[in-house]
Amino acid sequence: MAGARKDSDVEGGVVELPKGDGASASPSETTALLAQPADTTPSQVPRETFLHDIWDTIELAVPIFVAMVSWIGMKTTDTSLLGHVGAEALSASALSDLWTMCSGVLVNGRILRVLVGQSVGAGNPKLAGAYLQVSYFILSLLSVPVIACWLSTKFVWRAMGQGDEITADAGYYATVLALSIPGQIVYSQLSQFFSSQRIMHPEVIASSSALGLNLLFGLIFVLGVGIPNFSGFGFVSCPWVTTTVVYVQGFLLWYIACYRQRLHEKCWGGWNRSSITTERIKTFSSLYFPAALSAASDFWRMGVIGLIAANLGELEVGVFNTSYRIMWIVLIMVSAVANAGGIKMSLRLGSGDAAGAKQAGVVIFSLALSILVAIALLVVSNIRHLGMIFTQDKEFLDMFEASAVPFTCTLFFMNLSVAIEQIPMSMGRTSEVFWYGFVASWFGQVPGAYFLTKHWRDDLIGLYSGMAIGYVILSILYGILAYRSDWQKYADVALRRSETKSTS
Repeated sequence: MAGARKDSDVEGGVVELPKGDGASASPSETTALLAQPADTTPSQVPRETFLHDIWDTIELAVPIFVAMVSWIGMKTTDTSLLGHVGAEALSASALSDLWTMCSGVLVNGRILRVLVGQSVGAGNPKLAGAYLQVSYFILSLLSVPVIACWLSTKFVWRAMGQGDEITADAGYYATVLALSIPGQIVYSQLSQFFSSQRIMHPEVIASSSALGLNLLFGLIFVLGVGIPNFSGFGFVSCPWVTTTVVYVQGFLLWYIACYRQRLHEKCWGGWNRSSITTERIKTFSSLYFPAALSAASDFWRMGVIGLIAANLGELEVGVFNTSYRIMWIVLIMVSAVANAGGIKMSLRLGSGDAAGAKQAGVVIFSLALSILVAIALLVVSNIRHLGMIFTQDKEFLDMFEASAVPFTCTLFFMNLSVAIEQIPMSMGRTSEVFWYGFVASWFGQVPGAYFLTKHWRDDLIGLYSGMAIGYVILSILYGILAYRSDWQKYADVALRRSETKSTS
């Protein structure tokens, strides 16, 4: 009997079928799609050892990390370019981003990877392609009100009392970026389609290329670098550069993964209206909308926290913004590990391997905890040196150092909650994730930060302490949710969702 293949036996998404004398090979998380018809219950394979699972998760997390860094790098590049144009340009783009991100998160619910991973794991790969079509259908409809919100940017800020010139610039910036929304949707869904099958290299190449092109085009067209007697088009060209790069990025992903390497074929049955059924729309929507609202709630909550920080003073706002950059750097690392483990969980739940899925969840928690303990010790003991990366101002550094303990607690529990969240998310329990996050955010963190800064300490120590309380509550709630999970139940749910028989 041919041996079973493990996650790491899949390179570039191409699976080589074992040869034998007629005996069927045991399907693994990804070979199941080739080895089984859709109407059978997937067989389980010998589970990886815990240590091998840890190493495999780290290997999968590396390309995810690179792709995430590239996306953050594009936003940072835009900010840097506009900073060289002038303070007015930077302020206009900030106003634009503040409004557009409030609604933009609604088309960024990353739930397709759960449905694709479970379908592939269940041995029903064509269903993965069907759900890709369902996602495009639903998000195309959802993009209409989002685009309308972006087009209203100028009028919203004018109604809020902002000046005519800055609102006109913010409105222009948002209007041009609204043209990129279809491209963003195409790229985000297609990248999830492949990453949930452990096919990462096309996304890494596309995202890294986009980062380089965004910088190159920005230097040329925004600042005029490299062209004699040309100072660039300035502010007006920046959103056009970003929009163009979004579409180039999507084209590169399609060209590499679909056109050149044909990596989509095993999971793609072609464009077919019959694939978009009422039942599949309900399934996708039941997972997507709570996930999108959860992301939106997180963004809106941080907006309120930012307003509380703004009332503390200019220096406090500067320290808060700098510290949040540090938290985001750590968040990228932890999110990469959590997403890698989440991909493995979805594949295993789809294959009916409840014990293997649970082990993947334990790996997520263990790796995240190990990373965060090491980083927390590093931060709390070297926080002044970290601050010196951004500034040499003594008063700034003194304030940052004074808030070392509550800031480190906030950093630790914020990232821990994000890691644990991936466990129920990968089960498809998005409604519970939304409500738990809603309670911790709006009945824990926001009131905690408000009351501590108003009635205890009107400084960053009070602010970070309130934030930490909210994240502690969220980590506990998510921890209880994950710990009390009936893994076999959610393996059966995944099989039914994947339109195969359950193991019960």
